[in-house]
Amino acid sequence: MAEDLSAAPPRPAPPKARDLLTRRLADIVCLPSSQIAPQERWMVADVLDELLRSADLELRVKVAKRLAQQHDAPRGLLRRLAHDQIEVAEPILRQSQALSDFDMMDIAQSGATPHKLEIARREQVSETVAAALCTSSDIEVMSVLLRNTGVRFANSTMDVIVRVAAEHDTIARLLIPRPELRPAQALALFWSVSHELRRTILDRFAASRKILQDAAEDVFPLAARETAPDAAVREALAYIDRRQRDRKAAEVTPFGSLEGLVERAAQIGFTEELRAEAAVLANVQRDLLNRMIDDFGGEPLAILAKATGLSREHLTAMIEGSGRMDAFNRVEQAVRVFDTMSVDKAQTVLRYWNWVIARAARAG
Repeated sequence: MAEDLSAAPPRPAPPKARDLLTRRLADIVCLPSSQIAPQERWMVADVLDELLRSADLELRVKVAKRLAQQHDAPRGLLRRLAHDQIEVAEPILRQSQALSDFDMMDIAQSGATPHKLEIARREQVSETVAAALCTSSDIEVMSVLLRNTGVRFANSTMDVIVRVAAEHDTIARLLIPRPELRPAQALALFWSVSHELRRTILDRFAASRKILQDAAEDVFPLAARETAPDAAVREALAYIDRRQRDRKAAEVTPFGSLEGLVERAAQIGFTEELRAEAAVLANVQRDLLNRMIDDFGGEPLAILAKATGLSREHLTAMIEGSGRMDAFNRVEQAVRVFDTMSVDKAQTVLRYWNWVIARAARAG
């Protein structure tokens, strides 16, 4: 009886020579170091590299997945596959331990966004690679980096992210909890974020100065007796000092006190004269006082009031004098900060802001 050939399963086509050779060479390249000399691995990698240039996508993906697991994978071959289509590059960018920081920095600077995102998702990302990824200020890449607890950021990179966060709420929300964020950076970001994020910044970064005050307690009288005051010491002690108001200015002000000035501002508004006198009495830079009065929220004025010992009623009077009593719930937001912040912490924030503006003025 004749065999029914129609019922027999089709025989698989023999592998193409390219596919077979590529797989064999990949096997050799992936051998452990104990079984192949470095020179042999490099030689085989060169041949494999040439074959992969014109190989189909499926074969390139298979080779990339194998090489991603190899600690001794040839660097040149890895770099080329890391620059390939994202389907090929993904396992190498995400997993390969043989890929150097230099290689990843090159991809971060010249690669497409999908390639950058895979690097940002790696289990560990160094400061140098994170810096390269942040250079383009790509919001999506920064978001992935900030969510990744295995990423380490240099201080200069945090400065870049702070500038982006000032314009993008999503980045600000991810940035504020990061352990690398310094108080100076957070308090600079304060001015650009929402009421909610402002409170978060104050809760985390408005620190007490008690440790500084205890350390400098006997320095104050010593510095006062010096005939040639040290400018740096004087500036540092001004930051540490428990007193905020200028007492000498209070003795000669035509308004009697800072309270009296605030009461007058509530009646006629913060004129240029009142702003100038208030800055002197509160012992802050004029530019800082203007910024607090003109700010969209009431939190800066709450910090000023708390730091200078004003009452809640005088805080409300300051907001009224600013001419923006109802804008953005200024009173509600201000009172919330005023009631929850200590005098010491409010002074820390105010002194920092004042110090930054004073330093910028000297530099200019």
